[in-house]
Order: sequence, then C-alpha cells, then structure tokens
Amino acid sequence: MKIINFLLIFLFLFSCATPEVVTIKNPSDEKKNCKELENLVAETQKFKRDALYEKENTGGNMARLILFWPAMATTFYNADKAIRAANDRTYHLVNIMEKKNCQNVDIVNSEILKSSTLNVAGQLNMLREMFRSGDLTKEEFTKAKKKVLEGE
Repeated sequence: MKIINFLLIFLFLFSCATPEVVTIKNPSDEKKNCKELENLVAETQKFKRDALYEKENTGGNMARLILFWPAMATTFYNADKAIRAANDRTYHLVNIMEKKNCQNVDIVNSEILKSSTLNVAGQLNMLREMFRSGDLTKEEFTKAKKKVLEGE
C-alpha cells in the first residue's frame, strides 16, 4: 500500500510540465551590446517556443488528461505564464536595442513578427495580446481582426 501511495504522490508531483519562465528585466540588460541583446532575444524566443510546445497535444498532455486532469490545467497555466514572460522580455530587449540604435533591430522585429504570425491563429493571438496590453483600442482590435479573418 505504501508503494502505491508513493507512486501516486510521485505521479502527482512530476506530472505537471513547468516550462521555464524567464525574468523580464535583468539589471545587466542595459549594459549588453547589440549582438548580446540579439542573442538574448533569440534565447527568449526559444523559451517561448518551448512553452507553446507544452500546450500542444503531446503524449504527456494526453497522459495528464487521462490520469490527472488538474495536472494538465497546471501545465497550461504554467505555459501561459512562460509565454507572457517571454513576450514581455522580448519587448524589453527590443526597446533597449532601439535605444542603442542597433543595426539589426528591424530584422529582429520582423523575425519575431513573422514567427508569431505565420497563420491566422498566430495573427489573432498577437492582436489579442496587443488589445489586452492596451496597445490597441477596442475599435482598432475589431478592425484588425476583421482584416485578418478576411485575409487582407
């Protein structure tokens, strides 16, 4: 009986995927040069991709759903938190790059935009994030959403 209890506790504790949540602002960020900032943006985007992967229909998620659905909810919550932190960190780093007049800031921006908007779902997610953060008004959000859905 103790073995079964141990296995259940073990399963409970390790069934939740925990994508890494990046620190949004580091005190040393302002001291980085343009190339270092570019590398940090790439690293942050990798953390975001990893968190997005956690939300997909992976075998681990299916096992969580079948064996212990609260673990799946926790996984999704953790992934959402990691994605938001990665987005905020990327925004922070790109702002520093712009302040430093880094040459590649436009390329970095376009790569981030391209990777997040490869499909309609990506475009809608980006618009939702912009609306939630206050970057878009309700009217701007509605207009942009209509354009995306119409394929313009």
